Amino acid sequence: MRALLTLLLTLLPLLALALAAPAAAQAPGAHHYTIEARLDPVAHAVDGRATIHWTNESTAPADELFFHLYLNAFASRNTVFMRGSRGVSRGNEAAGEGRIIVSSLVDSDGTDLLAGADDELIPDDHTQLRVPLPTPIPPGGEIDLEVTFRAELPPVFARAGYRRSFHAVAQWFPKLARRETDGTWRSFPYHPHGEFYADFARYEIEVDTPEEFVVGATGAMVHEARADGRVVRRFVADRVHDTAFIAWDQFQETTFEASGVAVRLLYPPGYEDAVVAHQQTVEAGLAHFGALLGPYAYDYLTVVVPPRGAKGAAGMEYPTLFLTAGPYYSLAAFPAIGQQSVTAHELGHQWFQGMVATDEDQSPFLDEGLTQWITGDLLRSMHGPRRSGLAWPIAIDFFELMRFASFRGAGDPPPNSPAASFHGTEYGRSVYARTSVALETVHRTWGRRRFTRALGHYARTHRFDHPTPRDLYAAFDRHYYRGFSAAVLAPALDEGAHASLTLRHFDSRPNDDAEREDGYVTDILALRRGGVMLPTWVELTYADGRRTRLPFPASAGEALAVTHESSQEVIGARLDPDGHDLLDATVRDRRAGKSPETKSQSPFGWLLHLLTLVTVGVAA
Repeated sequence: MRALLTLLLTLLPLLALALAAPAAAQAPGAHHYTIEARLDPVAHAVDGRATIHWTNESTAPADELFFHLYLNAFASRNTVFMRGSRGVSRGNEAAGEGRIIVSSLVDSDGTDLLAGADDELIPDDHTQLRVPLPTPIPPGGEIDLEVTFRAELPPVFARAGYRRSFHAVAQWFPKLARRETDGTWRSFPYHPHGEFYADFARYEIEVDTPEEFVVGATGAMVHEARADGRVVRRFVADRVHDTAFIAWDQFQETTFEASGVAVRLLYPPGYEDAVVAHQQTVEAGLAHFGALLGPYAYDYLTVVVPPRGAKGAAGMEYPTLFLTAGPYYSLAAFPAIGQQSVTAHELGHQWFQGMVATDEDQSPFLDEGLTQWITGDLLRSMHGPRRSGLAWPIAIDFFELMRFASFRGAGDPPPNSPAASFHGTEYGRSVYARTSVALETVHRTWGRRRFTRALGHYARTHRFDHPTPRDLYAAFDRHYYRGFSAAVLAPALDEGAHASLTLRHFDSRPNDDAEREDGYVTDILALRRGGVMLPTWVELTYADGRRTRLPFPASAGEALAVTHESSQEVIGARLDPDGHDLLDATVRDRRAGKSPETKSQSPFGWLLHLLTLVTVGVAA
């Protein structure tokens, strides 16, 4: 017994250390990138050398590798990205070219793998590189690669590039595509709306810049060396699926701690007032998202406010690093278009798709749509539900803005569509706005407790995983009821179905029953259309101001016909009195009566339209 007690006392401190260690440091995974990067701020180029260790985690041998060469999207006007975007991304026009040049690729035996490689899998597009292997890699087998490359940055556009001495170095290195467990490579061209999908890996990058440059990067800086007017900084991150760095010789910096996370905030000089709003949002967001979805998995976070003129890099997320956006002055009364909205959204991406790494090309709603909902939920917690979208001159709910945006375009592809299905502003309306209002409708209809359990279960269960829509639906079925997603989520998200409510008939009249001396009879016909059957209520208002409610359950189908007897006259009726159903293009046909307090679709239609364009158009 004494020996056992001694053993337990010896192991307890080790166990405590293991439990206290951040999740990101526990298992670096089967893949490892070591990258040396030297920035030439005059040529706006990065010369790089990468050592890549890759493990075949699938069940099938791999006889070829696929790399993403994202910067080649900007090599000409004929690429998939440039043809699809017509040279415009989020209101910014392409002003020059960028590319990635792979000069060598060898395995650990020194075999030249470029000799048989093909980088034009689609005519005029060179954003994918197919590399045949001399010997197949069996399941569980490994390969080590050495790659030499040069990344030539475009004038800042679509997340990456330069503006004078500011450099956003993103999607900049040859990056292995993800191989699914069945052996299928998820290689795809860089599409204007299709973002990124990759394995978790350990990334170690050395960033070599002139000494006057301040650098923010994925990971924690673990070493810094200065010599000959230059600085080499080494950043390390475990269990992340990408790496990027931002370099500028004019950055100001502030640091703070929030929820146990060391935060660096880099910003242009002279904009200290705006920085306060970013910091407040990060502090609130780390706590709010951590409670909702599980704690942030890393000890560090870098937030970048890009300078004026570099908005092409704004509103973009990378693991442990994100770029927010202006304005560069305080907008406390405008949470939807001020610093809070973009910062909240990009911080939310640290969960969706940073730690819950879904396929952004195939199912973009799993990161953008879910992130848009948690953005609104954070703003609601910070400003109150009625002021989460706008506080002045009128109070507007964030999700009302999203509802308005989602119905601006009839015939948009449903949210659960591949990124390449969308054109122009369809992506923002459907993937961002429609997904968030569908989720908010569920949140309001069945209550917060069940909703947060379902979403939290999904996020925690699939942390450091690559879930699909089926996994999201399974989480909601688990916490609602079997078949819930098939009845509610799938119609809304897979088919773009809506839930329109109409009060078709209302009539309240004196009771003409000879056996009764007084009283009133009210006839009501309520209709539900659109494919999403939500339970709701019909609220009746009596002449003396009292109110009562009649249920309109989902099981009632498309129509509810009610004859209601009362001692007082019913002077008004309305459907969905609490405003739970946001999957309805208009609420003007939900009320009837002698004094129906008619509510228009939007008394500030153009203002709402402007706000929704800004809200869903800046963040990525």
